[in-house]
Amino acid sequence: MTSSKSKLTSFFVGTPDYNDDKDYAAFASLTAPLNMFFLICLVLHTGYLMVFALFQMNLMLLFDLVGVVFYTTFVILLKHFKGSWLPCTLLTILELYLHQICCVALFGLEPGFQYLMIPLMLLAVCISANKGRAVKFLRDAMTVIASVTFIFLMLRFNDYRPAMYLPPMVTTGLLVVNCGTSFLAAAIYAGRVVYSIDNKRSELDVSVDQKIAYIERMQNQIIISFANIIEARDGNTGKHVIRTSEYVQALAMEMKHRGDYQDILTDRYLQNTVLSAPLHDIGKITIPDAILLKPGKLTDKEFNEIKNHTINGKKLIEESMSDIENEDFINVAKSVALYHHECWNGSGYPYGIKGEDIPLCARIMTIADVFDALAAKRVYKAAMPISEVFSIIESERGKKFDPVVTDAFLAIRESIAEIASTNAD
Repeated sequence: MTSSKSKLTSFFVGTPDYNDDKDYAAFASLTAPLNMFFLICLVLHTGYLMVFALFQMNLMLLFDLVGVVFYTTFVILLKHFKGSWLPCTLLTILELYLHQICCVALFGLEPGFQYLMIPLMLLAVCISANKGRAVKFLRDAMTVIASVTFIFLMLRFNDYRPAMYLPPMVTTGLLVVNCGTSFLAAAIYAGRVVYSIDNKRSELDVSVDQKIAYIERMQNQIIISFANIIEARDGNTGKHVIRTSEYVQALAMEMKHRGDYQDILTDRYLQNTVLSAPLHDIGKITIPDAILLKPGKLTDKEFNEIKNHTINGKKLIEESMSDIENEDFINVAKSVALYHHECWNGSGYPYGIKGEDIPLCARIMTIADVFDALAAKRVYKAAMPISEVFSIIESERGKKFDPVVTDAFLAIRESIAEIASTNAD
């Protein structure tokens, strides 16, 4: 007995097996509330059948019999055919309007603008609750007000005298049952659909955020890998890219914490600066090995060729990353590549610009790059003691380096030293 009851319950209100179909995932959440809606309507119309049969109202009996057949068919179709939700829903809307016309003929209700409350309730369903508590409250209030208004108007405009006659108590009873049950069904369906839509929106938001994060991680890894290949030509290891990037991140975050350059150093600008750091020497890929790897002193001509890596780096970023939609990142990356050898006092290259004419991202990159060049071991030199490197950085304050950037860098010397030690070659 229990097994039979369980099967019967599962058939009418259980979730169809095809809801597990990944191609149907977008509509799976509709089947349970739709099935419940159809069942409530089926019970309601069955009750009408008994009343119409009792009072021998054959026309109404025939009309409502069609409704019972409709809803029984809908329940069966929805249980077994995954595409049936759409035609069943459309036919239900048609049947509901026919049902209202039937009610007008039976109860003497004057059809009027109360039916405008129906699309208003449907409109409320489409409002996302993720917009905030105020929007969610507005949506719920709209639904409640529209429902109460609809019932009130249905009761208020009861001035039409139909040809058919039912005892007043029966008429009032049917009217109350009709309104109450109809809105119960609509509330269950709408509430479940709203809940499902909100969940689906949340799932989509999470999915989109995860994919964006994955793409950004992949993009960052490609940039770092590309930078490592370039640095390898210069006799450096990938640790140079890691160190300078971490120096830039630690320095930029300290500056933001101190409130330096608040109008420029936004969260996005900081992120783009850190992401651009590995690309600062991308232009070296255009320098011949004979010059780049020369163990001795460079001639003036060779040094001028080295200087061109800044201009070439900017061009490479423009050409190779033109399809990247993040224009802010591209602009920062170009500035880092082009200006990271410019000096605060104008003694740098390639253009000899000075002061705040040098983009902030490049000023941050400059001090990180110089520090690593002095503190790290190279094939042509030994690593300089950290304390001595910091002394050189301090001595170049206001000369090679931006004073504000220098002060922030020196304020986190312990963090900088730890990064250097952790990522030593």
